[in-house]
Amino acid sequence: MIVNPWDSWQLGLYQRVDSLKDPAASVDESTRKKAALVLIDDLAAMVAAIDEPELLVLSASSPRVSPGAECLHVNGTKSGRTWAAFVNAVAANWHELDEGYRPVPCHGGLYTLPAVMAEVQAAGGPLNDVYRGLVCGYEVVTAYARLFPAPRPLALHPHASIAAMGAAAGVATVRESRGSVVEVSASIASTLGALGPFSHATEGKLVRNAWAAQGAVSGFHAVELALAGIHGSVNSPVDVLSGVLGYQLNESELENQWDRWAILDGYHKSYACCQYVHSAVEAVAQLVAGPLAEIKIHDISAIEVQTHPLAMPLDDPSPTTVLGAKFSVPHTVAAVLATKSTRADTFSDRWVSDVEVDRLRRLVRMSIFVGNLEPPHDRPARVSVTLRDGRTFSAECTSAIGGPDRPMSADQVMSKAESLVQSHMPRFMDLAQDLVEGRVDPQRAFGDFLSAMWTRS
Repeated sequence: MIVNPWDSWQLGLYQRVDSLKDPAASVDESTRKKAALVLIDDLAAMVAAIDEPELLVLSASSPRVSPGAECLHVNGTKSGRTWAAFVNAVAANWHELDEGYRPVPCHGGLYTLPAVMAEVQAAGGPLNDVYRGLVCGYEVVTAYARLFPAPRPLALHPHASIAAMGAAAGVATVRESRGSVVEVSASIASTLGALGPFSHATEGKLVRNAWAAQGAVSGFHAVELALAGIHGSVNSPVDVLSGVLGYQLNESELENQWDRWAILDGYHKSYACCQYVHSAVEAVAQLVAGPLAEIKIHDISAIEVQTHPLAMPLDDPSPTTVLGAKFSVPHTVAAVLATKSTRADTFSDRWVSDVEVDRLRRLVRMSIFVGNLEPPHDRPARVSVTLRDGRTFSAECTSAIGGPDRPMSADQVMSKAESLVQSHMPRFMDLAQDLVEGRVDPQRAFGDFLSAMWTRS
């Protein structure tokens, strides 16, 4: 008997993903191609962090934390599955280049893929298992994020609070095909989330890059608990998200008749910074490609950025870490003005302590965007740059590339991936192209495929 309004919704969710538990199951071709793009996008994002000193130290701790050689880290180290998932998840979101989900704050790929990759490698499973686990975990975690959307402005970071649910659902899908293991694992995982302040991202606290990684580990633990008979409640996600965190039920979601996998609504990021600042980045890019192309940065005397409410808290004029810089409107705008580029290295730690970038950051004044803020134009920016001679130049971006009205094409995603991996892994792009185009046998052992792709030059 249905007592609560979300009971039938939960029933529908787990009925949707039930078919994915069959090892012989496969998704339709459009979903498979999208899953392949998410896989390539996030694998390339991991490669982008391959030589970061913090990642190298973290990976080198494997013999102490998780001995064994079940699974591959992006830098070539091997360890047990949980630590491999942890390290790869930290790498995946280090440069803010992983795939995301625009309907609500949620990175379904990041929350699901590292754990699923590790589980499938450890089991010697095929590529098709990665597809099944990724699509399922993505479906489950984004569904709860839509049902109980986090209130704005964000107080808790979703990487900490809900990532474990995606990991648990994905791992359970490829681990067990019987009963309600996926639902039980996800419900347990909802109680294993962490309390990560969103302000840690804007303040550049690097522990934020470990929250999704901890979610991957908790996802594994949730599956083991489920199989051991140590359960929570079918309503645990509701108890946590609504009862404890106080998130309000989105009643329109209860009536939403989902007729396609949620992964198809994922977006890909073109710029190596928080998505909330992408429209400002694009507006500045218009200026440096046009009227400011020949202007010296010391001629700039004032910078005004009108932006949307989600970006207003991202106002730190003096970030001290690369993460803080990626979550700073003043820094990202200043870095593009200084470099006249939007390449990934524009947002690297190279520019955090640059004297000229620092001068420009301190010129930035932020205010609320005046104009339309209705989706898909709910994250716009208008940037005005004034020169010492009194001239002012302005540009506007109502919706950055990657949004629902301007999705990145498969070719654009692949071009982005190439820019991130070309100096590290010579075989990556050939294998990536084969994967996206469906030329890789879905029954090929995923571990072998990943080892071939992640071969360093």
